[in-house]
Amino acid sequence: MEKTMTVAQSLRHARHDYLNELQLIKLNLDLGRLQEAQAIIRSHAEAAMHASRLSDIGLPLTEEWLLTANWRFPGFCFHVECPAGKAPSQLDVQFWRFLERFVEAAKERLDPYQAFQGAISLVSTPTSFEMIITCPGNWLNLELLEAQEFTVRKECSEDSTMIAVRAQMEG
Repeated sequence: MEKTMTVAQSLRHARHDYLNELQLIKLNLDLGRLQEAQAIIRSHAEAAMHASRLSDIGLPLTEEWLLTANWRFPGFCFHVECPAGKAPSQLDVQFWRFLERFVEAAKERLDPYQAFQGAISLVSTPTSFEMIITCPGNWLNLELLEAQEFTVRKECSEDSTMIAVRAQMEG
């Protein structure tokens, strides 16, 4: 498993990404491509909203994993959405462990010259919480971590895979 990042390392990555995005916006503005520049700004505003929601649901280890995964695992790119209003915070370590093992197992199967583009969405209802991972390709043979605290469901088609990690809410 990968070593966690220090705050300084995370800030360095964030500054680098931020400056790259500012340069991309400036380039689009210089070329008169106002709509493209606006789309980048909207995309970052939406990502900030999801990151804010993520910080409010009470999964600090999972939050850190989701916010730093694209830096910690070169070749992986996760788009994170968090419409969830709450989460079973007592399962934070188990969710973190699931994500770590998911990437380790996926790394074994990836072509080193192929980028992994995936999405992770965290959703909740009053009675359940789900972390849904979607990615291109058929990952039928991917071994996933099972746990007593949650169920894991995998659905594969010819060109995509959806993995849902579902837990019951307490109370």
